[in-house]
Amino acid sequence: MQLKLVRSGGFAGLAMVAAVDSVDLPADQQDVVSRLLTEDLRGPGLSRPGGADQFSYQLEIQQGDRTVRRHWEEPEVHETVRPLLASLTRQAKPAR
Repeated sequence: MQLKLVRSGGFAGLAMVAAVDSVDLPADQQDVVSRLLTEDLRGPGLSRPGGADQFSYQLEIQQGDRTVRRHWEEPEVHETVRPLLASLTRQAKPAR
């Protein structure tokens, strides 16, 4: 499966983009990606107070000819998804 993460918002408002193949992720994160194909996995994870500098995440999962998109605002990100988003964010580069 091909993954594309766009993280936007934050203090600088800079969009960051990561594109990876799910086989390059640890097994536990591959399991989360598989779950995201059929589940939204939205809160009640770790809710945090709102703020103007929070991040927004758009994750696109492509499996063959099927594409699934998931979107979260920072307070909605379920604790199960946070390690995946953190891993992808570490690989992200500024959008062009």
